[in-house]
Amino acid sequence: MSTLAPAAPATAPLRPAPQPPSPNSQGGMGLRVKRWIFYTLTGRTVLRAVFAVLRRHAPLLKAGSRVVVSRHADVVEVLSRDEDFTISQVNGPSIDRINGPFILAMDRGPEYDRDHAALRACARREDAERIRQLARDASARAVDAARPQRRIEAVQRLTREVPSEMVATYFGFPGPDRPTQQRWLRNLFQDAFANPLDDPFVRQAAIQTAAEVKAWALPEIARRRAAGTAGDDDVMGRMIALRPAHPYADDDWVRRNIAGLVVGAVDTISRFSILAVDELLRRPRELEGARAAALAGDLDRVRQYAWEAVRFNPHTPLMARRCSVDATVAAGTPRARQVAAGASMAIGTLSAMFDPDGFPDPKRFRIDRDVRSYLHFGWGMHQCFGLGINMVVIPEILAALLRLPGLRRAPGGAGKVVLDGPFPDRLVLEFD
Repeated sequence: MSTLAPAAPATAPLRPAPQPPSPNSQGGMGLRVKRWIFYTLTGRTVLRAVFAVLRRHAPLLKAGSRVVVSRHADVVEVLSRDEDFTISQVNGPSIDRINGPFILAMDRGPEYDRDHAALRACARREDAERIRQLARDASARAVDAARPQRRIEAVQRLTREVPSEMVATYFGFPGPDRPTQQRWLRNLFQDAFANPLDDPFVRQAAIQTAAEVKAWALPEIARRRAAGTAGDDDVMGRMIALRPAHPYADDDWVRRNIAGLVVGAVDTISRFSILAVDELLRRPRELEGARAAALAGDLDRVRQYAWEAVRFNPHTPLMARRCSVDATVAAGTPRARQVAAGASMAIGTLSAMFDPDGFPDPKRFRIDRDVRSYLHFGWGMHQCFGLGINMVVIPEILAALLRLPGLRRAPGGAGKVVLDGPFPDRLVLEFD
């Protein structure tokens, strides 16, 4: 088995550079109120209530040029019909602006097929056990560091730290230092995938971040190529080593694709993990069951608890597509709907996971569901590229936390999830 040697830049600073403020903390009162209203209206309580009505009375609701999809069968149908309901118009403008061409903004075609195959050859499914061990070791270090205080800030010290270590060592993308790496990934991820308000501060932060990433990554790629470390066993090294057999894989292709792969790794894993813990802490019986699974080393069962918990505490409640041709959804059923080319599709993955036709007995917390049936990470062609990594890393993070005896929220506001825009940023937990 390959060792996990951190891929460090040529010269690392003696201390982390001061970080600029989060874009979510900037702006005047009007923008702050707009953000608050948006995140309130798209929170779990409101969305679940609205979608319950839509599933019954308007499962394919047409609102202007937008169609809202709420039934399980229709959600799966739209996400599966990737040539009719496309993604390039949704993700393309932001990803092209801050990164350049990447598969998450591509529809089916030769460039997508080529790049997807190349990335699968570099981020390999057979690396799962290597990633699992990395996550297990990093989680144990984070939890052990908190034991003397019997208190852990779970977001920054655990659920962001573990995937950050994975990005640095397995993917070979450490950045100049850990805080800068984490800031880069959050800024780019939010503008590309979580900026529905087109927040100008989020956009400007991402543009500035993109310039910083390019200024670090291109010299780092050139350094590794010149130093003969292109073949080092991390994902960036494997990408660099594609040439000369694959002439398209120049330094900028490596830069675009390594950035595209890692951009969501830290905050996707962190958000999912924190939402799972937050929901389990609301449910003492399920929390105890998840803890028993963690103590028994049953990581598959920990995963079941986590995936079901996040069904109640949504990670990605909505997805978007653009209808590229005149199409019919739910053809042959009473709810069939003609959708015109150019329509925006708001796809209720949260709603689909509360539709009894797809998830029987949806109001009950059940850990006997097929983990492959959940829609947390999408469906079809553009299901999350990192799903396999998420299924390994998230249970390891949660198991390390759940094994702590008497795990509970810290008193007062510290024990509640504090957000930075859409991202959990702080949650303090105590244990015996």
